Amino acid sequence: MNNRFSNDKRKWIATIVVSAFFLFFWIYGPLQGVITPFFNTEKDVHHVKPILVKERQHHYNQVKNIGEMETKGDGYRLITRKREAKPHSKVIHFEETIANKSEYGKALLANAIKLYEHTPDETILRQTEHLFFVEIIRNKERTYYFQSKGLTNQIQGYSGPINLGIFIDENAKITNMHHVSSHETVSYLKKIASTYYYDQYKNKSLKEIHQIDAISGATITTKAMALTTTELVAMANPDPIENLSDSMGLSNFQMVASLTLKWLIHISVIFILFLYAFQKKLRKSKKFVLLTAAVCVIYIGFFLNDSFTYVTFMHPFIGTSLSSFMGLYALFVLLGAIWGKNTYCKHICPYGNIQRLQLHLTKGLNKKFFLKNKRIKQVRFTILFFLVIGILAGYRNLSHLEPFPYIFGFEVESLWFFIFSVVGLLMNWVYPMIWCRLLCPTGSILDSIMVVSSKKQKNAHT
Repeated sequence: MNNRFSNDKRKWIATIVVSAFFLFFWIYGPLQGVITPFFNTEKDVHHVKPILVKERQHHYNQVKNIGEMETKGDGYRLITRKREAKPHSKVIHFEETIANKSEYGKALLANAIKLYEHTPDETILRQTEHLFFVEIIRNKERTYYFQSKGLTNQIQGYSGPINLGIFIDENAKITNMHHVSSHETVSYLKKIASTYYYDQYKNKSLKEIHQIDAISGATITTKAMALTTTELVAMANPDPIENLSDSMGLSNFQMVASLTLKWLIHISVIFILFLYAFQKKLRKSKKFVLLTAAVCVIYIGFFLNDSFTYVTFMHPFIGTSLSSFMGLYALFVLLGAIWGKNTYCKHICPYGNIQRLQLHLTKGLNKKFFLKNKRIKQVRFTILFFLVIGILAGYRNLSHLEPFPYIFGFEVESLWFFIFSVVGLLMNWVYPMIWCRLLCPTGSILDSIMVVSSKKQKNAHT
C-alpha cells in the first residue's frame, strides 16, 4: 500500500511539473536566446548585411546595375516572392564593394531575376545601412525584392531559420512570397507548395494585420514563414519601405498564421486514441489492436504526417513555436509516459504500428536479439545524447534522422526512405521492433520519463 501511494505521488509530482511547463510555453511561447548554437552553421551570414564604404545621398539612378549572376542556394530549395524600396533611401556608392565583396548581394540579385514573374526592363542591386534589396523596373513601374537570410535567424522553423523572399510593389503591397531555402523537411515543403498557402500573401497591404491559415501537418514551418515575413518588413521599415509614398502608416503590419478549427477535429481523434490505449478492456481484443494500429498509421502517419518526436521537446528551448495542436499532442504523450507506461510508443506511434502490422501479416524469423536489454538501452540513449548535442550545436538538420518524414511524406527519392522503409522493415522481420527497441531516440526519452515517474524497478517486484 505504501509502495502504491509512493508511486502515485511520484506520478502526480511529474504530472504537475509537466503541466507547469506546458502552460508556461503555451502562454509565453518559446524561450528566445536562452540556448544558442555552439557553432554557426549558417553559411555567409557575415555577407548578409551591407558594407558601408562611403555614405552619400544619391538617387537610385546613380547606382550602376550589377547584372545577372549565377548563385547557389543552401539547404532544401523551392523558391521566393516580392518586396520594395524607397525613392530617397540612404544609398551608398558601392560598385567595388558589392561587385567584388558581397556574394550575398550577387545571390540576392540573381534570385530576384529568377523569381520575378515577368521579364524586367532593368534590375538594380541596392543597399541601405542595414540590408540589401533589388529594385526591378518594368514598364516604368517599380517592384522591390527582399530576402530574410541572416536577418531573421531568431525565428526558427522545424529545422532552423527559413530564407524567404518577398516582392513589394509601389502601392506598398506584397505581390508574392516564396520559400528560397532552408533545412525544413522536404515533404513538409512539398505539402505547403501544393496548397493555397503562398497565395494568401498576394496583394496584402503593409498597413494592416492579416490573419492567414497555417497548414496542418506543416504548422511549425508555415507559422515561422508568417513570422519571418513580418520581421523582414519591420527590418525594412522605415528604411527603405516607408519612403515608397508619403504617410504610409506601416507600423501595424503583421502576418499571423494559425490553424483553422479543423485542428480541433485532429486533436480529438488523437485524444480518443490515447484514451483507448489507457483503458484495458478493448485493448485485449486483437481486432481492436489491429484496427487502432491501422488508424494510427493512416490518420496520424499518412494523412497528418504529424508523428511526435524527441525534437518536439526541444523546440521551446531553441526558439521554435509550437501550435496549440502540437502542444496538446505533446501533453498527451508526456502524460502517457507518466501514467500509461509509455502509451505513445506502445500504441500510438505510426512507425511502431507499421512494424507491428508487418509482423502480424508476415511471420518473421524472430531471431534472438543480438544485444542484452541493458546494452540496448545504452545504445539508444547514446544515439539520443549525440543527436541532442548536435542540434544544440546548431546542426538542426539532424532532426531529420527519423523515419517519419521520409516514409509518411513519400520522399521516395531520398536514400533515407529506402533505409527506413526497405532495410528497416526487413530488419524488423528478423529482429522484431528493432527501431523501437534499439534506435529510437524518442522512445529513449519517453522510457526515461516513465522510469523516473514510477517507483524503482527493484521495488516493483517486492
